[in-house]
Amino acid sequence: MSQEYCLVASGLQYDTLNNNYRQKNGRRLTMATGAPTYKIILCGEYGVGKSSLFRRFMNDTFSMEKGKKSTIGLDQASQSFQVGGEEVKLTLWDTGGMERMSFIGQSYYRGANAALLCYSINNKETFSILSQYILDIVMNAEGAKIFLCGNFADCEAEDRVNDADIENFTRECGNVLSGSYQVSCKDGTSVKDMFADMARVLHRENAKKMTLRKDLVIQPGVTPEDDDIHKKKCCTSS
Repeated sequence: MSQEYCLVASGLQYDTLNNNYRQKNGRRLTMATGAPTYKIILCGEYGVGKSSLFRRFMNDTFSMEKGKKSTIGLDQASQSFQVGGEEVKLTLWDTGGMERMSFIGQSYYRGANAALLCYSINNKETFSILSQYILDIVMNAEGAKIFLCGNFADCEAEDRVNDADIENFTRECGNVLSGSYQVSCKDGTSVKDMFADMARVLHRENAKKMTLRKDLVIQPGVTPEDDDIHKKKCCTSS
């Protein structure tokens, strides 16, 4: 798929001479030629390692600093990934659990393509509350893909979220979840692979939407039936 994406615009009219769309003021639609970018927001309880995950994503580091305060305000970082020979950029956003605050939530959720729902594998309480976060995401980030991320995969504990817990939760969520991962921010296990897989899922989904939009475009004066007949003639004449 081409890396050129039309900027969203209103009041378009079709230019039959040049076979493209123009704004009503006559200016041609400008094209964005950069790598497609997908916004991902981090969600989950305090202490599950969202900021550690953000740091791994940003510069592949981990901090053992004691008494570290939670994130205040919005942090964001971007990384590029290769998907089918194309460059795809992910921008990760973090609030350190403050996404439910009214003064920050609106900006945080707005335009999100995906939400990474984080919990601690060693703390079932952080897992059992995830359904509330899913409700927040569905209500505030319409259309965003939801991915599940269990942190502290390198640790062992009695109160551990097991495979059966995850399977039951996934089944209860139906088709809401687009992926499930287990990572360790401490040693970096599976973190890069998780984001690379998310990039593939998001970009392929976007490619499907772009193809669908292209197929739905009908030129003025041409009915869908006429277009189908034209396509059939082209196919039979070759």
